[in-house]
Amino acid sequence: MNIYSHKQMKSLLLTLATACGTALSFTTTFNSAIASELTASTNSVVNSKTIAQVRSCPKYAGGGRLAAQIETRNFLIHFCNRRGKLFYTGISKRDGKGIYSLPAYTEEGTGYVVKNGKYEYIVTGASLDILRNGKVIQSEQVIKYVSGYSN
Repeated sequence: MNIYSHKQMKSLLLTLATACGTALSFTTTFNSAIASELTASTNSVVNSKTIAQVRSCPKYAGGGRLAAQIETRNFLIHFCNRRGKLFYTGISKRDGKGIYSLPAYTEEGTGYVVKNGKYEYIVTGASLDILRNGKVIQSEQVIKYVSGYSN
């Protein structure tokens, strides 16, 4: 027996599709036998708290959706998603100078990678490594890591 009305089921499916980033198209009729199998459980309920915690990047970092905010002893770093592309902004805590909106990418097993001429910045949840011509010239421990989806 279907515990949801037709209207409630459409609303539930639309909410789930929106939360999961899945596009669904609805017609006025759908298979209620399949839809009735969608019941709330601890394994199938979308974590609305996580979705509600998505943050935006600050304007000085170019705006967009926050992928990560990382802090070391000397730097504040933002990785921002804008129009499907990832960008890096790193600001010195000492003098406020920084590098704004360099293209970045993630590399499995490495973390975030940013290239700027002969310099390369590798950022993980544990450290920031600054390389020049492939040699580490500065390494700092991460003291705070905030994911765009965390508290």
